[in-house]
Amino acid sequence: MTESEHVAERTLIAVRPDGSEQRITLAIGTPYRASEGDWACPVALDGLHPDLADQHGVDSWQALQLACQLVARLVASFVEGGGVLLWPDEREPVDPAELFPRHRS
Repeated sequence: MTESEHVAERTLIAVRPDGSEQRITLAIGTPYRASEGDWACPVALDGLHPDLADQHGVDSWQALQLACQLVARLVASFVEGGGVLLWPDEREPVDPAELFPRHRS
């Protein structure tokens, strides 16, 4: 997915458990009709997971939600595995819950 295809993106610093750092970009693309009754949404987590597959759903809403959920799971897994996320400018820690708020009723 090229940057021009991103609907939304955020750049962070990922610090691996060994202390190495890398700039990462979380990105979601525009959902598109893949075939009759099937929609897909491009998703990227550049710097941590290259070449993620587009996420498929029965409509554009579901495809978009699945793409967001995939990024949320991968980011949470990185942190649970001992990684740390930082805001690029302030270098303050980022809690994955800040990136992916949950619906509260």
